[in-house]
Amino acid sequence: MPERISPQGHLLRVKAHRLVVSATIFIALIFSVLAFGSIAETIDYNALVHVLKHFPPSAIGWSILATIVSFAALVGRDVSAVHYVGARVPGLAPVVAGFCGTALGNAAGFGTLTGAAVRYRIYGAVGVRPEDIARLLLFIAAGYALGLTGFGGLAALFEAEAVSHLLGWPTPLLSALSGTAVVCTVTMVLFGLRKPIRIGGFCLPAPPTGLAAIQLALSGIRLVSAAAALWALLPGEPLNFFSFAAIFSAATALGAVSNLPGGIGVFEAVVFWAFARVGSADQIAAALLAYRGIYFALPLVVSAGLLALFEVRHAVGPQENSAADDRLVHAAARLAPRFMGVIAFATGIMLLVSGATPTFGHRLATLSMRLPLWAVEASHFLGSLLGIVFLFVARGLFERRDGAWWIAITIATASLGLSLTKGLAYGEAGFLTIVIALLITTRRQFDRPASMLGQAFTLGWFATVGLIVIAATAIFLIAFRTVDYTAHDLWWEFEFDAQAPRALRALLGAAVLATMIGFWQLLRPPKGLAPRPNAVALGHAARIINGQDRSQAMLALMGDKSLLFSSSGNTFIMYGKRGRSWIALFDPVGPVEDWHELIQRFVTLAASHGGRAAFYQVRPETVRHYLDAGLSVMKLGEEACVQVATFELKGGAAAHLRYALKRGERDGLTFELLAPNEMAPIVDDLADISAEWLRSRRTEEKGFSIAAFEPGYLGSQMIALVRQHEVPIAFATIMTTESGKEASVGLMRHTSEASSYAMEFLFTRLILRLKESHYQTLSLGAAPLSGVLPAPLSSRWHWLGAVIWRYGTPFYNFRGLRAFKDKFNPVWEPRYLAASGTLGPFVTLADAAALIGLNFKGPGRYSRGA
Repeated sequence: MPERISPQGHLLRVKAHRLVVSATIFIALIFSVLAFGSIAETIDYNALVHVLKHFPPSAIGWSILATIVSFAALVGRDVSAVHYVGARVPGLAPVVAGFCGTALGNAAGFGTLTGAAVRYRIYGAVGVRPEDIARLLLFIAAGYALGLTGFGGLAALFEAEAVSHLLGWPTPLLSALSGTAVVCTVTMVLFGLRKPIRIGGFCLPAPPTGLAAIQLALSGIRLVSAAAALWALLPGEPLNFFSFAAIFSAATALGAVSNLPGGIGVFEAVVFWAFARVGSADQIAAALLAYRGIYFALPLVVSAGLLALFEVRHAVGPQENSAADDRLVHAAARLAPRFMGVIAFATGIMLLVSGATPTFGHRLATLSMRLPLWAVEASHFLGSLLGIVFLFVARGLFERRDGAWWIAITIATASLGLSLTKGLAYGEAGFLTIVIALLITTRRQFDRPASMLGQAFTLGWFATVGLIVIAATAIFLIAFRTVDYTAHDLWWEFEFDAQAPRALRALLGAAVLATMIGFWQLLRPPKGLAPRPNAVALGHAARIINGQDRSQAMLALMGDKSLLFSSSGNTFIMYGKRGRSWIALFDPVGPVEDWHELIQRFVTLAASHGGRAAFYQVRPETVRHYLDAGLSVMKLGEEACVQVATFELKGGAAAHLRYALKRGERDGLTFELLAPNEMAPIVDDLADISAEWLRSRRTEEKGFSIAAFEPGYLGSQMIALVRQHEVPIAFATIMTTESGKEASVGLMRHTSEASSYAMEFLFTRLILRLKESHYQTLSLGAAPLSGVLPAPLSSRWHWLGAVIWRYGTPFYNFRGLRAFKDKFNPVWEPRYLAASGTLGPFVTLADAAALIGLNFKGPGRYSRGA
């Protein structure tokens, strides 16, 4: 037996991991800042611009070609991963998932997570099971890690002497390290993949050797091509490619560890450190800037264009395609807001940097002959202000807000005109034209009717904006290094050729605007409240519940959850609020036609109060609705569903249940199934059983997703009652609807003196009775975190969730419940949590646990036995 890890041990692991991640990002930022400060001293801005303007077309062409090959290999990795999990998907699915997922990961940072989100949406839409998607992602990540290790080691081994000279390391040491990396990679492929790989309880089936070799080769091609894309741009005498590739691999690995977007700063610092001896700083900086544009920005724009084409295809109307193709088109189109958010953020950075750097002299001379000075000054100043607005509007685009779209299209159009009147910035104007075209094409995807005035921004978002303003200021100082900043009239100098004062005023205006938005956020009204429903609302909800099949929806009638009805009044969401978490329980209740509108309204409601929206315990077939709403999804656990229609007591698998029935009869047990509203004669007996059960476990009534003993609520449900020698000793409440198809267990409680077979006796008799009444399924409830195993790519909220549910306040013995429910041979169906925000699922787990742990405060409490 493995040693049981203590609760403190789990918590320490979680805290340690969060500390390591935060420390890594912080150290990477400090390292980047220090490296940038050292590098900036050697860069001449005018020389840098000159190199960028005079790049050989052949170098640009070879770099673009290498980028195309690299991304083709990325698509190939997805194709092989799909074969690995045995899934059948439309041919375009790996193209969209591999190309677009990597492009977004490169631009947004946390490449594994952002790329995984894109792949989850694409592959989930075409019918790939979530567990297969997890294996697919791990297969790709493992192939990339092995490829990076093997490729970097092989390159360093071939050119050990040259690389050691660049790094300043002893050649024998470098040869030994690179040789070890190559041997480990080959050994892993040939011998380490013959058996399933188990990491932290997660099982990764062993891939065929041929498929593993293909994945490794594709990862190598991707890295070789990516290295070639930069190598083609480097200056001076042709550098030995293998020497360069070894350094490139190390820079790529360190950039990935930093979790910064595209490893920005860390990657550049490593390249500068290694290659400063083979070229001037200006030339190396120009090559890196061009590489960022070609390998990172260009694929992002192409991805957005590809998704825009899917949106056009979706808007045209139904085509003669398979259902999977239609779902792929819809899912791809729904990804557009994420990409447009990243592009809008990049546009804001571009406008800020443009405002902080000088305009080409000949273009400024042309403007001076056609425009008055005030027009140029105002255009420059307003362009930087709009850059700040873009940085904040990007978040609204992420969240599909129609208000954000209107602001984005307005300021993009205005920025297009300003880019020409401030300095004839044709490249900037061309990029803005593409942004406008993409925004117009994807207009339908911004379908959340929400104003930007209700938008809430996190501290991390403000910190990022602040870092960008600081970076723009640093670029300004490099570009205007010779300016005398002690001059008193610098701020008030207005001339066509007074570019430093103009840029300084623009930077100040941008900083002031960002600060004002920050203060406005601090002065926002208090967070919204979640009102309890009145009798009229509960009655309306009851009618909706009885018109559908999901019996667990009866939990809405406990009265401890708020209700949000659709505009048609035919569907509702039940939810609770804890801190900034607005948590809906289950899927919407009512016709599926109303779900989209209601889910969007709920997400908007939470966001308007600075909160995060979440849907707790949703079914796998409904996950796509939450993905469309821009929420992240993670597995919570599994729910035990007994197939009542086919339930039998025959065979060896049911021997223990047959014994429980016989033993129960010998112990004097009898079973009754009381119809709704027949509880009154025995309500005191049930209250005594419930009170004793709570006292024996030193707990109190819970709420939210767990039923509580409240007679007004329980009176409308069936009661499964077991007597021992005519004395009530155990009961369970059974939630049903008028459709008579599905039943769910609410409460199940028993006395301490009850027979040890009482509950098995109760549920076996109950299932048989429901079968006689032609019910189809009986839900025995969920087992939180059942089937959720920590894996290398799983997020650490899995670990925190395990701590909360296994070691927190003892709500129920979940592990014992899983074993008990297994006795009835149920089908275990997965249940998921959908939440907004980067850390939304992480925080929501804790808030949901707190909501459940709150003492039940429904319409009334039954005091007997308390």
